[in-house]
Amino acid sequence: MQPFSYAKALLQHWGITVEDIPTSDAQQKQESDFLASFGDARVLIEEKTKEDDPIYLAKRAEELERGEIHAATLPISRNETLSGLVRDASRQLRSSSDKTHDFRLMWFTATGVHAEGKYEQFIATLYGRTNIFEMNAAHYRRCYYFRNADFFRRAEVMDGAIVAHTDGQSISAKLCLNSLSPRYEALRRSAVVQPFGTAVEDPSALEAEGTAFILDCTLDRKNEAPLLAYLQEKYGTAPLMKFDLSYTHASILLPQNEP
Repeated sequence: MQPFSYAKALLQHWGITVEDIPTSDAQQKQESDFLASFGDARVLIEEKTKEDDPIYLAKRAEELERGEIHAATLPISRNETLSGLVRDASRQLRSSSDKTHDFRLMWFTATGVHAEGKYEQFIATLYGRTNIFEMNAAHYRRCYYFRNADFFRRAEVMDGAIVAHTDGQSISAKLCLNSLSPRYEALRRSAVVQPFGTAVEDPSALEAEGTAFILDCTLDRKNEAPLLAYLQEKYGTAPLMKFDLSYTHASILLPQNEP
């Protein structure tokens, strides 16, 4: 039995034609999942879903049954497990590149208790994204490619990603554009962006608005001081400081009302 496809369900709800790509056992190829037609734009899509770990869920259930508050925190920063999903998706997109297409996208859906946190963590993994605070400023700005970024590593293969998370019976999705892809300009002007409305993450557009930084240099991402100095010189800012946010979720089991 095939697992449920959040991607196909949402795309078909939007009226987008979806065509399955069969796996070729004879050629030992791991193909992408399907081709989607956004008007005249044909898009190869490889879908991945991140569910809760059953061991974690069992531990959480035990704590709740004991009347305890269960709390968990996810750092909104690069995650190597999620990076592994991007690597696998990239291989499958490359494997299917012989199919007629215009763009190649990964679809990632986060489900379960921490769906929203995993959603944010995945976007941070794609972009190597963090947050930058400027001395004496009233707000912070996001910075793209500050860390090692999967969009940088897979720029020739992956033009972007559709990142989604569930919330009960509903699902929210965002189109994340890979501004390092050679097809970036074509994708941002294509019919692919239309169904997403304002739910499009575009680092170059955010930089142009003055609401984001882009670290576009070859400096070692493991040494933060030169990276911050580069940004300060590029944008002419006061001294800068990097910080990451976290997603925290707490649960408690409440007794049912007696009849």
